[in-house]
This record gives sequence, C-alpha cells and structure tokens, in this order.
Amino acid sequence: ARVPTRTNRDDRYFTDVYQAMPKQGFTKMFEKMLDSPNIKILLNCDYREIVKQIQFREMIYTGPIDSFFDYQYGKLPYRSLEFKHETHDTETFQPAPVVNYPNDQPYTRVTEFKYLTGQEHKKTSVVYEYPRATGDPYYPIPRKENGKVYDKYKMLADACPDVHFVGRLATYKYYNMDQIVAQALTVYGKIAGMKRIEAGAATAATAATAAINRKFPLNGNYSSNGNGTTNSEIASAI
Repeated sequence: ARVPTRTNRDDRYFTDVYQAMPKQGFTKMFEKMLDSPNIKILLNCDYREIVKQIQFREMIYTGPIDSFFDYQYGKLPYRSLEFKHETHDTETFQPAPVVNYPNDQPYTRVTEFKYLTGQEHKKTSVVYEYPRATGDPYYPIPRKENGKVYDKYKMLADACPDVHFVGRLATYKYYNMDQIVAQALTVYGKIAGMKRIEAGAATAATAATAAINRKFPLNGNYSSNGNGTTNSEIASAI
C-alpha cells in the first residue's frame, strides 16, 4: 500500500532524512519561478484553442496524455478528490500533520497545515479529503488493462520528438514531489543536452542570478557587487 505501516513513533508522512518546504511557501516559489518577461500565462483556456497560435521548438506537456491524442484509444481512468476546508478556534486540531482514515469514515485523511509550515497562530486550518470517482484527475489507477491503454498512447507520444510528456497525467504514473522535480530536471537536461545533475546546477545558478538581479538591479556602470553591496547581502537575496 502507498500509506506505510509504522512500528515506531515517527509521525512524519515520509521518512526521508532531509525534508523541507519553501521558506515563503509554494505560492511565493511559483510566483518567483514565473516572474520572467519570457513567460506568458494564459488561464481558463483549453490547450486545443491556442496550440495552433503558439510557435515552439520544444513543448512540455503536463496534461492528460489521452486528451492530447483526442482519446484515440479511449479515456484513461483516474481517481479524483473532493476537499473540505475547516478553520477551528484551537491552536491544534489533531496530534500529527496527516492522519489517515482507511476504514470507517467517508474521508481518507485529514491534513493540518500548521505542522508542515511551522506557523504559530491561535487558530488552525485543516482539510478533509474525500475520494471521488469523477472530477479533476488526480491519481492514475494502476491496473493491467489501464497500462495496456497507456502503452498505446506512449507509442504515439514517442512519435512526437518535439513534445515532452511530463508529470502524473502525461505519463500516467503516480509521483511524489521529489520524484516529479527529478523528472523535470531530467527532461530539461535532455532538452539542454545536460545530465540531470548538471541541469539541477544550471537551474539553481539561473535562479540565484535572477534573485540577485531582482534585489540589486545592475546597469552598465556596475559589476555584480560594485554598488556597495557585500557578498553576504547578495547571498541573503537568494
């Protein structure tokens, strides 16, 4: 099963030695990632409505692979979720960040975010997760018959060398966050002609440079720290 059985008092969902969250949260992280004049975001539109309007050399597609190919071999099934959010007038609601309910309740788990973020507040927020057979696709259903259908779509995908299928929906596999970051770096490395470790170093260096430039804008009269800024101040901007 995906949810492990524990024989100790470790209340973490994962047991990786190193675990972390973005210092300012995922929203701020994605805002910084998308803060570029080279990136244009189009919301509330279907991929098919715009694909012929956008010129590209390489496309990274993260939507459902069956949808990309107009359901040529039928729809791949997914498990969906419904979320119910609650705020409680208490500092904590449950004894751990995630409590699973595999048997008697209509919901499968309850997550209390304060444990994950380290936030201190007199109130707390929790979310209940209810499994649903319909709705937005969240989890591929790993059955042999579904795998055979996906394999047909995979053959079509392999015949599109300028399109890279990335993520749960596009590869019909379950991934955790660290796994999907690794897959993204692998695909970027493939496009850029790098190994994954080189791609990771390159993206980190690019992010560091962008962070410095945002905090310390340069012009032709200054070097990277020629405006009186110390190296420690530059490091704190990253």
